[in-house]
Amino acid sequence: MMVEKDMLITEALALDSGLIPVLQSHGLNCFGCPSSRGKSLEMAAESHGVDIEQLINDMNAHLSNK
Repeated sequence: MMVEKDMLITEALALDSGLIPVLQSHGLNCFGCPSSRGKSLEMAAESHGVDIEQLINDMNAHLSNK
């Protein structure tokens, strides 16, 4: 399965908890935040000024290397 920008953060992490360092490398530490349960990757990226396309590419590259 691939990560998509409309996925909730929790859904993405359910695919592989190894995605946490990828999120952190983009300055996103919201995986531990209670509001992340209802936040999509796109919403989180937008609120933190992160390039969503690059984030998704990096997350999917991580998954494809497993």
